[in-house]
Amino acid sequence: MGKKAMKPIFFKSHSSLPKDTYLMDVFSRSLKELFFVGNPKFKEGTPESEKPLHDFLSTCKIKGIWIYMPWKKIAVYTVPEEVYFKLRTARNRDVITKDEQRNFRNSSIGIVGLSVGSVLLSSIVSNGGPKNIRLADFDEIEITNLNRMKATILDVGKNKADVAAFNVWELDPFASLQIWREGVSKNNLEKFISHPKKLDLFVDTMDSLDLKILSRFICKKYRIPVVMITENADNSIIDVERYDQDRDLKIFNGRLGNFNIKDFESLTYREWLKLAAKIVGADFLAPSMQRSILELGKSIASVPQLSTSVSIGGASATAMIRRILSDKPLISGRYLVNLDEKIIPGYNSKKAVKIREKLTKEFILKMSAK
Repeated sequence: MGKKAMKPIFFKSHSSLPKDTYLMDVFSRSLKELFFVGNPKFKEGTPESEKPLHDFLSTCKIKGIWIYMPWKKIAVYTVPEEVYFKLRTARNRDVITKDEQRNFRNSSIGIVGLSVGSVLLSSIVSNGGPKNIRLADFDEIEITNLNRMKATILDVGKNKADVAAFNVWELDPFASLQIWREGVSKNNLEKFISHPKKLDLFVDTMDSLDLKILSRFICKKYRIPVVMITENADNSIIDVERYDQDRDLKIFNGRLGNFNIKDFESLTYREWLKLAAKIVGADFLAPSMQRSILELGKSIASVPQLSTSVSIGGASATAMIRRILSDKPLISGRYLVNLDEKIIPGYNSKKAVKIREKLTKEFILKMSAK
C-alpha cells in the first residue's frame, strides 16, 4: 500500500503528547450530552434536569482519552469509542434502527476513486457506517477538483486517498482504514477487494473502464455487491449489481452484453467515450451532459462533474449501501435520481419529452460519427 499515511494516535495523558500540540477538551460537554441522550424525558436548561444531571456527572466513571491528529498537530480530549459512537449516532435513531446501525458499522467496504468518492465516503461515515474501509487513489488534488470533492485549497498537491482518510478520522478517529495511495491496477485489484478479508461491498467511482470491468469479474468471483455512481449534470445515476445474490448476473446489469475483457485494454480516448456512453446509456444523459460530452477534447478538457450531482449521488448511494449491508431488500438495477424532473417546469410534458428524445438521437449519431 506504499507509504503509510499519518493516523490518529491515542494517549491516556496529555503529558505524553508531542510538544507544540494544540489541545482541545470536549470531554465534559460530551458527558453532559450523554446524560440527555440517555434520559430523553429531561430537557437541557430546565430546572428539573439540574439535579439529575449533577448526580450523573458526579458519579460517572467514564474516563477520557486524548486523540492526537498528527497532520494538524491537534489533540482532542474526549470520551472512549463506545460512548463517542453512541453520541455520534444518537440522532440516527430510529430512522436507522439499532440492528441496522450495528450491521452497518460492522461491515467493510472499499472505495476506488476519491474525487467523487470523497463525498460518498463523508456521507457513509456521517451515517455511522463501516468501521473498516479501504481507500484507493493514486491521484493528487488539483484546483479543478475543488468544484465537487471534499477538499480545500489547502489540500492541493496532496494525495486524494490521504486527504479522504484525514477527513474520515476527524469525524471518526476510531475508524480502521487501509489507504492505497498508489491506487489499484489489474495486478493488485483482486488483493484490494479480497485481502486480508473480502469486502462486504465494493464502490466503483473509477475512471478506468478496464478496471471497472475487471472489478466486476472479481466481485462476481467473491460474491460481493457493487455500487457505482455516475454524475449526470445536476442529477445522478446509481447502478447496483448484487453479485452476492446472483453470481450469474451480467456485469453492468447486462448493458455491455457478451464481451472479452481484452477488447477494452487498449482503447483510444474516443473509443473510451463511446464505451462509457454505452455503459451510462445515452438515453439517461441530461441534454446539458450530452452537449458537454460532444465538446470533450474541443472546448472542454474532461468530463463535467458538479457538486450537486456528486452530493445527490453520494447521499442516495449511502442509503442504498446501508440497505444492502443491513440485509434490507434492494434489487440489482439502475436507479435514477433526477433533480431536473423535480424542479424544471413541464419536464414531463409531451413537448419536453420529444425535445429530449430528439436531442438524444442527435447525440448518438454524432458520437457514432466520431
